[in-house]
Amino acid sequence: MYSKKQFLSLVGVACLSLMQVGCSISYSLEKSSDSVSASLDSFTSISTSSSGGEDDKVSAAITVYQEDVAAVTVLYVSRNEKSDEYQRQVSSIARNHGISDWEQERSTYIGMGKGLRRAGVSQDSITSLPYFSSMVDESTTQYSELIKGYLM
Repeated sequence: MYSKKQFLSLVGVACLSLMQVGCSISYSLEKSSDSVSASLDSFTSISTSSSGGEDDKVSAAITVYQEDVAAVTVLYVSRNEKSDEYQRQVSSIARNHGISDWEQERSTYIGMGKGLRRAGVSQDSITSLPYFSSMVDESTTQYSELIKGYLM
């Protein structure tokens, strides 16, 4: 058997290892997301150049952005993250897509709506979630875009 001191040391090492693995997984997921976005950007460039349509390129970029926002929204809901962390993640995604003011970008809210639906949030309970509670006034443009994405 282990002494109490040895046991506590083993538990401490195990906890540190798990924390390191968690950080590693989080870092890996972030880098994988960056890699996927870069790959999709390359794919978008290739497919657009072959079809020749600038509108196709813009549309594909918006779709990729919305999907990235949807994915982080699903994580936000499933992990019960704090609103400020969620906003930081959305801001980071927007920057990666060349969007400087994500709060004024309608595609952001469409992506959020898609993510909320994928996360299994009922339409009636959207405004009960911390970040979305500020959207109680359903006349706002952001809320109407969010619902549009939710219904897509």
